[in-house]
Amino acid sequence: MPDHSPAPDPITPAPSSPDSAAQDQAAGAPRPPAAVVGIGGSAGALGGYERFFLSFPVGSGAALVVVPHLGPHHKGLMPELLQRCTALPVLEIEDGMRLQADHVYVIPPGRGLGLMDGMLLLGERGEMPGMPIDAFFESLAADQGERAVAVVLSGAGTDGTRGVTAIKENFGRVFVQDPGTAEYPSMPRSAAATRLADAVLPPEELADQLYAALTQRPAQGDPEEQGGRPDPALQKILLLIRSRTGQDFTGYKKSTLVRRIDRRMKSHRIDRVGQYVRFLQENPREVEALIGDLTINVTSFFRDPEAFEQLAEHLRSYIVMNKADVDTFRVWVAGCSTGEEAYSVAILLHEVLEDLGSSHTLKVQVFATDIDKDAINVARQAVYPERIAYNVSPERLERYFVPRDGGYQVRADIRDTVIFALHNTFGDPPFTRLDLLCCRNLLIYLNAELQKRVLSLFHYALRPGGLLFLGASETAGSGGDRDRFAALSVRWRIYRRGEGEASPLPLAPPPSGQGPGLGEDGARPPLARQRVDPAQLAQNLLLSEYAPPAVVVNGGGEILFVNGRTARYLELQPGRASMNVLEMARDGLRYELPAALREADTERRAVTLRGLHVVADGVDVALDVTVRPLPAGEQNLLLVLFAEQPGEPEAGAAPVTDHAQVLERELKHARETLQATIEEMAVSMEELRSTNEELQAANGELQSTNEELISSKEELQSLNEELITINAEHERVIHDLAQANDDMKNLLDSAGIATVFLDNDLRIKRFTPRITGILNLIGADIARPITDISLNLRYEREDFTRDLRGVLDTLVPFETQVQARDEAWYLMRISPYRRSDNFIDGAVVTFTNIGVVKALEGQVRHTQAYAEAALNALHEPVAVFDGEQRLVAGNRALHDLLGADPAQLQGQRLYNAGNFVLDVPELQQVLRDVTATEEAVVGHLLDLPVPGRGTRKTKVEVKPIISEDGQSAVFLLMLEDVTGLVERAARGGEGVTGDVTREGDG
Repeated sequence: MPDHSPAPDPITPAPSSPDSAAQDQAAGAPRPPAAVVGIGGSAGALGGYERFFLSFPVGSGAALVVVPHLGPHHKGLMPELLQRCTALPVLEIEDGMRLQADHVYVIPPGRGLGLMDGMLLLGERGEMPGMPIDAFFESLAADQGERAVAVVLSGAGTDGTRGVTAIKENFGRVFVQDPGTAEYPSMPRSAAATRLADAVLPPEELADQLYAALTQRPAQGDPEEQGGRPDPALQKILLLIRSRTGQDFTGYKKSTLVRRIDRRMKSHRIDRVGQYVRFLQENPREVEALIGDLTINVTSFFRDPEAFEQLAEHLRSYIVMNKADVDTFRVWVAGCSTGEEAYSVAILLHEVLEDLGSSHTLKVQVFATDIDKDAINVARQAVYPERIAYNVSPERLERYFVPRDGGYQVRADIRDTVIFALHNTFGDPPFTRLDLLCCRNLLIYLNAELQKRVLSLFHYALRPGGLLFLGASETAGSGGDRDRFAALSVRWRIYRRGEGEASPLPLAPPPSGQGPGLGEDGARPPLARQRVDPAQLAQNLLLSEYAPPAVVVNGGGEILFVNGRTARYLELQPGRASMNVLEMARDGLRYELPAALREADTERRAVTLRGLHVVADGVDVALDVTVRPLPAGEQNLLLVLFAEQPGEPEAGAAPVTDHAQVLERELKHARETLQATIEEMAVSMEELRSTNEELQAANGELQSTNEELISSKEELQSLNEELITINAEHERVIHDLAQANDDMKNLLDSAGIATVFLDNDLRIKRFTPRITGILNLIGADIARPITDISLNLRYEREDFTRDLRGVLDTLVPFETQVQARDEAWYLMRISPYRRSDNFIDGAVVTFTNIGVVKALEGQVRHTQAYAEAALNALHEPVAVFDGEQRLVAGNRALHDLLGADPAQLQGQRLYNAGNFVLDVPELQQVLRDVTATEEAVVGHLLDLPVPGRGTRKTKVEVKPIISEDGQSAVFLLMLEDVTGLVERAARGGEGVTGDVTREGDG
C-alpha cells in the first residue's frame, strides 16, 4: 500500500532521534543547518537588528548570515554588538567557513560573500556582481533552493530587492520589515513593492513568525491524494478558488499545490487542513493571497542572457528563411507577469531586424498574457525601478528606456508593439499564426496531462516552422510531443514546430469535482415544485407574444438577457460556443450592428438602423434594428431591438446589391471617421512636433544632469552608508561613556572624598557634593576662577593659589594637612590633571577627612609623653630596643651614661651608641640570647666600663615586651650599678657569682 504520509516543509527542520543527536554531540561533529537565513540591512540601523535578535529564540536549527552595509576601511563592531542581543554564537566570517545550525555569521567590512555547498566564500566587493545583499541572496537561492530564507531590515537604497526575486524564484521564503517601523525605510519598501514577501511586519514579529516557520511540525492532514482518490480538502480549496475568482488550478501538480497550501497554513499557524478551509471561507483576502502564492510573478529583463543570445540567432535564421511568407511577425508571451519578458523579446526582435537591414522590414506584434490583473496593469505602465540596470546592459538601457519617476520606462515605440491582455493559457482560445511563442517557468507547475494539452495548444497556435521558447526549466514533453517539435537548443529548450498539419485545438475538460447545483453523483437534483403566480405568468406571455425580440448586451457585445424569439436574426457559429452578439449576427446585420453598438455606447443615445435585410430559413426578411442605452449606471448596458417591417417576406436568397449597399455604407462611415481622425491628428501632430522639439532640448540637458546626479547619488549613498555605520558605533560608544560617567560619579559620591576639578586657568570644571563643606561652591560657580571662592579653611587664599600654581608649573603633586574653621582636619592633595594623550589640562584638588588620624596622633603623643615621664622617673639607665638591638627609647639616666643627646642615639645599635659603654661582648651575647629565645634575663652581673668612674659591677635585666598578637615587639634593658653592694658583700664573706638567673628558675 503506498505511503501517503505528509512530506515535511522544506524549511522545517527534520526531526532527529535523541540517540543520533547525542552521538553527534559526543563526537563533536558540527550540525548542518536545516535552513539558511540571510539578513540584509544597513549597519547604521542597529535598532532593527537588535529588535530582531532579541526576539529570536534559540533552537531554530537554522544558520543566520548577516550582510550589513559596511565601508571597506571601517572596523566593524557588528559581531560584538549582536552578541549582546542573542544567546547564539556570533562569528565574523572567514573564507571557507562551513555553516552550522544555531550560529550567527557576520560578513567582514568591505568584502563580498557567496555560498556554495553550505560553505561561506569571501571575495572582494568588486568581484561580486551588483550590491552585496543582492549578490548573497542570489547565491543563497542557487545553493539552498527551498531552504533559503531572506530577511530585509531597515536600510537605505534598494539593495536586496533583486535578491528577494531570486529567493522566491527558487521557492524560498521572504520576510520584510514593515517600512513604517524602519529607521531607513527605502530598502524594506522596495522589497515589499515586489509583492513577493511572505510577511511584512515589525522586526520582533518577523522573528516570531520566522521561528514558528522554522520549528513548526508538518501540518496534519496534508491535502494529498488518498487511496488513489482526490483528497476532499484539496478539492474544496480548489473549488473555493474557482468559485471566488474563476481560476482553475486542478491541472497543477499536486506537490506544488500541497507545498504552497502548507506554506500558507504555516504562515497563519494552522495545523489542520479543515481549519484552513474554514479560514478561506471566512477570509476572502486569503483566497487572493493563496492565488498569489500559486502564481508567483518572478521575472526580469533578459533572464538567462545566454538563452536570449541563442534565441536571437534562431530568429535571424527564421526571418531570412520566411521573409517571403511573413509580413507581420506575431509573438505570444504566455504568463508574462509584469511584462519584463515581453519587452525583452520585443527589444531583441528590434535588434535582430536592425541587424538584417531594410530588406527584412517586418511589423512586430507581441501578445503578452497573464491571469494576474495587477501584474498586467504594471506591465502596461512599463515603468520599472532603477535596479533593472543590473540585468539590462548600459547600451540597451540608454537606447530602449527613458528615465521616469526614479526608475525607467520602456520607450514608446517598443511599448506600441506589445499588447497585454488578461488570458488563461489553457482555458481561453489561443492566439494563432504565431512565429514565436515564449512560455517560461509555467509548464513546470502543471501535471503531465495538462502539459500535454498545453503543448498541443502551442502546436495549434504556431505557424509551421515557428519557434517555441521554453527556457531551461521546461520541456517539450515526450513521445509524440517531441515529434511535433524539433530541438534547436537542448539546454535552453528552443524548438521549431514541424511542417505537418496543426494539431486539433484541445478542448478543456470539465472542471473536476462537483460544481454548484450538482449532486454527489454529478446529476442535477430534481427541481422543487414552485407556486405559480398568475400575474407573472400573464406578463411573461404578453412580453413573449407582443414585445419585439430583443437582447441586452454589455459594451463588448456579450449577451446578458434575451427576450422573445431572436433565432431569425442571431445564430450560433461553428466552433467554440460564443454568446457575443457581434459573432452571432446573421449576414445582413454583421456589418451594420458593430457601428451602431459603438455609436450608442459612445454617445449614449438611441441609434436606429432601417431597411436591413437578413436571410432566415431561405426567406428575405426586412427589419429595423434599434440600439438603446439602458440606465444601468457604470455597466453601460445596451438594449438591441429587432422590429420586422410589415409586408410579405420574399422567398429566395437576398440580393447581392443589399450586401454591396451595406458595404458601401460601412465604407462611407469609415471614410468619414478616418477623415475626421486625420484632421484631428494633423492638428495634434503640429502641436506635438513643437512640443517634441522643446522636450528634446530639455531632455538633452536633463540627461546630462541626470548622469551627474546618478554618479553623485552613488557616491553619496556609499558615503551615507559609512556615516550611518560610524554614527551607530559612535552612539554605542557614547552610551558606554555615559555609563562610565555615571559609574565615576557614583564612585566619587560614595568615596566620601571632596574633589574639585580645575582647568589651566584655575576655573572650576566640576566638583563633588562634599566639597561644599570646605569651599563655598554652588552649581552656578562652574567656569568661575577658584580664586574668587571663599575658603572655609584656616589656610590663606594666597597660599592656596600659590600651591595650585606651583603644581601646574612643576607637575609635582603637593599635599598638606589643613584645618577647617569647624576644627575638622583634611589632607589636601593637589595633582596635575592628565588627559589620555598625556596633555596637562588643569589640576585636581582633593580633601580627605583625617580627623580620626589626628585624634590617634594626639593619643600617641599623650602616651609617648607618659612613657617618657615614667622612664625618666627611674634613676637607673633603662633602654627599649628592637630585635636588631637598635635603640627605640631610653631615659635620661641612659643618655647620661652614654654621653649623647637623645636625637643622636635614636635608631643606633646599643654597642655603637654614644661612648661605646655598652660595647661589651658579654652584654651583646646576653642580648642576642634574649632576642633569639624571647626569655627574660634577671640579675645577671657583669663588669661595665663607665667613663670617669672605672669598671662598675652592673646588674643586667632584659625582658621582652609582648604585643597584643602574642609577638615580641621590643625588649626592655635595665642596668643597675651594684658595685657597692658587691664590695660590702665581699667584706662580709658572702659569695657573689655572675650566673645568669632566668625567670622561672628556682
